[in-house]
Parts: sequence; C-alpha cells; structure tokens
Amino acid sequence: MKLRSGGGSAMVAAIVALAILACLGGTLAPLLRTEIAATQNFLAGNAAQWLAEAGLRRALVVLYKNGNPHGLAETLNRDSYSGSYQIVTSTEGSALRVRSNAKVGSAARSVSALVVVTLDTRPDHPFAELTILSWDN
Repeated sequence: MKLRSGGGSAMVAAIVALAILACLGGTLAPLLRTEIAATQNFLAGNAAQWLAEAGLRRALVVLYKNGNPHGLAETLNRDSYSGSYQIVTSTEGSALRVRSNAKVGSAARSVSALVVVTLDTRPDHPFAELTILSWDN
C-alpha cells in the first residue's frame, strides 16, 4: 500500500481558508453594528426635524386662532418612533419668537420662527394678521 504524499495539504488549505473567513467575519460584524446604529441615529434625527417643524406649524395656527401657544406640548407615537415637542415663546422687540423643541430617541432638533402679529378688534379673532419674518432651522 502506497501513501500519497501531499494528501493532507487540501485539508490544511481548507482550514487556512476557514480561518481567514472567520477573521473577516469577526472584523465586519462590529462594522455592521456601527452602520446600523448610524442609520438609526440618522433616521431619528430626520424624524425629530420633521416633528419640530410640525410642532412649529401647529403653534402658529394656535397663535393665530387662540393667542400665545407657550407651553403647547405633544407626544406622538408612530411605527417604531416615539417623539415629543414643546413650544417656547419669547418676545424680541415688537415680534414674537416661537420655538419648537423636538426629541425623537436620542436625537433633538429645534426650529423657530420670528413672527409679528397684528391685533384685531373683533372678539372672535384675536389676531387679524400673522406675518412670519424669519424661519430658522
């Protein structure tokens, strides 16, 4: 019976190949986790931006219809996101700064508008005109 020399080299090559693939897999796994986390943060940041803008638009409607929206707040739950916004107002000269601060997950965004309101003498309309001077993201 004659043994072939080099018959075990295929097994050694297979083991080396598996070791290389294991190293590659071990290196890529943390990288993929980082990419997933970055994508989730990006999506949460976009959701917070849109929520802040929606809150500001709602505050401007409340301002036009009912008066000062200071302290207006709302929490929203949609799909896998849960977020909230709060409205803060302050005066800047004869104008009113309306700011919407929103938070979704760990992402927070703020949007503000500088507005001038013109009073109306009719009791059913507290303001006759609302002029947006600036909109800041």
